[in-house]
Amino acid sequence: MRANTKSPRGSSPAMDQTVRILLEAFAVGDAVGMATEFMTRGEILDRFGMVSGLMDPTASKNHSDLKKGRITDDTEQVLALLDEYCAKGRIDPRETAERLLRWVRESQAVERRYIGPSSKAALLAIAEGSDPAEAGKFGTTCGGVMRSPAAILFALSRGLPLKDSILSCLIPTHNTRPALEAAMAYARALEAILEGAGPEQAAEAACFGAAEADELVLGAFCSPSVSARLACFQTLSSRMHSPGEVLDFLYGVFGTGLDSADVATASICLYLWAPFDPWLCIRMGASVGGDTDTIAALAGMLAAASCAALGKGHGIPADILSEVLEVNNLNLSAVAERVASEGS
Repeated sequence: MRANTKSPRGSSPAMDQTVRILLEAFAVGDAVGMATEFMTRGEILDRFGMVSGLMDPTASKNHSDLKKGRITDDTEQVLALLDEYCAKGRIDPRETAERLLRWVRESQAVERRYIGPSSKAALLAIAEGSDPAEAGKFGTTCGGVMRSPAAILFALSRGLPLKDSILSCLIPTHNTRPALEAAMAYARALEAILEGAGPEQAAEAACFGAAEADELVLGAFCSPSVSARLACFQTLSSRMHSPGEVLDFLYGVFGTGLDSADVATASICLYLWAPFDPWLCIRMGASVGGDTDTIAALAGMLAAASCAALGKGHGIPADILSEVLEVNNLNLSAVAERVASEGS
């Protein structure tokens, strides 16, 4: 882990400012990581080197049809669910499923190959009449942790139980221990960081969250442990002296594919490496290979939370942020104000 990772004291901004800072980091991470999504680490090094900003998707392996700076399903789903939760004043599994189904239709997610396998299978089953509580019992990929920020931000801003909120958000598509472990690990880490925790405490909170998954779902899956991976990274990261070494390790040893444990671990590890540098976390996430847009978005949000807890902004270059907001017609300040308000 890098030196000087103790969280210094600072004043906390208002909740709406905090939510805006986090959503901006998430959206920029999604857009920067879009062009490299599901390229190998070697392909990214050959074509881009260390990602330095928004890239022309014509060089992309999977998204050459998208405009530079375009967000993907990660940000779209988070914003759609935040809209739903604010409108209803609650997080309900069936309403979550119905809103995601509406998003699928409006975005043509299936036709554009814009949705993960677990979410696609579960939502199609729900559309055909399956109970949301049953539809998600096979979902182990990262769609759950990917959209968990919607539940986290809504729950923390409204004082709702975080564990119950994550469960209600994930049940329709990712009602399995691997998915819930990843989402709860991420949720507790983000919660701790916003409360002023430093990296070591955030890692402990992530492990606590991962253990909470045992209380949320029955049934065993063969899957790696987020907690064990975090402990391994904390032990070995002192031997890593550059972002490239960290990325090689995450990609080559832990993996950065679609599995929930891969994405959650990579996101938290990038935060542990650069806890007060959201832009570096985003660039590293976009450079690691695999599910780069999700990793960059989640890692950027964690580091942005550290900055927000100190009363600071995320430090993402203004021209990058402006381009992402303009290309996608996003008004994240308005979203943040709505999320942070008591009513809808």
